[in-house]
Amino acid sequence: MYKVCKTEKSIERQKLFQTTLLSMMEKQKFSDITVTSLCKKMDAPRKAFYRYYDALEDVLTAVIDEAITEAFLYLEVKVDLEGFFAYWKSKKYLLDVLEINGLSPLMLNRLYGRLEAKPLKQGISGKELKYTGYISAIMTMLISWHHAGMQQSEKEMSLLVKEMFSLS
Repeated sequence: MYKVCKTEKSIERQKLFQTTLLSMMEKQKFSDITVTSLCKKMDAPRKAFYRYYDALEDVLTAVIDEAITEAFLYLEVKVDLEGFFAYWKSKKYLLDVLEINGLSPLMLNRLYGRLEAKPLKQGISGKELKYTGYISAIMTMLISWHHAGMQQSEKEMSLLVKEMFSLS
């Protein structure tokens, strides 16, 4: 778990852990990074790390959760598929680091956890299943687009999604 910080100083420190970890992941595998090496790189005590996170994985989870939350504003408030893909193009660095470390599926895992489907015994509505399907397909397209080098424009990706779901 990670702590959701409220003070500016805490938020700033937490962000520093996140950006430092991503920077380290460019040069070495996530599995080779330790809390100690992260803290040493930041010149921060280990107890500062544990003030915000329970484990190293939580730092990455916080980064992904924040990115997903920001990205889905484009889909939940007003459907803006072009804006959604533009947002992720601006986050190419995060997608690169996840891919380098073989962690792209972590984005989908975090997303599915956030969709908060009802337990099966309570049932799930057709609308919820449809929404989950849309989101899964769009995220899969995003990851494929990234793997292919993001050569199509955001507008082209938006049109592909609309065509796929017959939304145009």
